[in-house]
Amino acid sequence: MPGKIVIFAPNPTLHNMMKQYLIRSAKYLVWLFLLFVVVFLLMILTGGSQVGPAESLDLLFGSSRGTIMICAIVFLALLYPRYGFVRREVAADLYENREALLTAFSRSGYRLVSESESEWVFRVTSGLKRALLLWEDTIRVVPTPTGFTLEGLRREAVKVEFRLRPLLRE
Repeated sequence: MPGKIVIFAPNPTLHNMMKQYLIRSAKYLVWLFLLFVVVFLLMILTGGSQVGPAESLDLLFGSSRGTIMICAIVFLALLYPRYGFVRREVAADLYENREALLTAFSRSGYRLVSESESEWVFRVTSGLKRALLLWEDTIRVVPTPTGFTLEGLRREAVKVEFRLRPLLRE
């Protein structure tokens, strides 16, 4: 329509990134909540708490310290996707070093699940490890003009890169 002014044009890529960010935050919030519940139950069952279960819950939800703790857990969950995921640049030709890359991923417990010109996708082979990683077990390998990037969970991407570096020197 001529003369139409567009104030906000939706960006599907940005929308998907925000959606993924919120999903990751929610997963981590559930993980932190479960960890908190386990610690809370262990304190009660082992006698580590000086008050009973009802008083502990009252202190948690009725005091300013409990409110601060809950806010801290939510705050950590919101920050997690920003600091828990990474893009690591590797200055090596992706196609020339295919075998080294496959070996490094295999040694890290990953397998290649899809391959295209725009990206390779690796996923954890163990079901238990997938669950422990909250099903955020995908590492993407994306070609760049100077080499390629590893995109995924920080500790997993760094682990693969650590195993890949010596193989690239050979």
